[in-house]
Amino acid sequence: MNAEILLENGFWPNNIKDIINSVADAVFSSLKLKHNDIEICFLCTDDEEIKTLNKTYRGIDKPTNVLSFPAEHYKEDDEYLIDSSYENHAKVPCILGSIALAYETIKKESEEQNKSFDDHLKHMIVHSVLHLLGYDHINDDEAEEMEKLEIKILNSINIKNPYI
Repeated sequence: MNAEILLENGFWPNNIKDIINSVADAVFSSLKLKHNDIEICFLCTDDEEIKTLNKTYRGIDKPTNVLSFPAEHYKEDDEYLIDSSYENHAKVPCILGSIALAYETIKKESEEQNKSFDDHLKHMIVHSVLHLLGYDHINDDEAEEMEKLEIKILNSINIKNPYI
């Protein structure tokens, strides 16, 4: 997976790029999805910028922890991600989408939930990459499926269930 990572401010930890890459790779590995030619753009920003994005794209005039902007809607059975024959074709990257992370909101939530910043950040990365893959939590069944996947993936990187 190729992650294009844009840092808009100096709040983010020095190892943010390593965190993003390792967590995104864990999502694809846990779901047994090919990801050599996948590209995701990550914007590491602040509450002010994410509030603007949230208002512009969702009509909600407040900051949020993370926003996901899928380029296409993929699920685990998508041929591009699982069909080994695609390797015989020209190597064209699949742009999965973009993710915006808001430092202040993630930090505030981690403190309110008595979690480490890094653990909560990793959870937000898992959550947002799953959104790019087509998972959602609009209804109870979708939310349950997505939470189970998040728990499984977070467990694979030694993070406890964030929902208990």
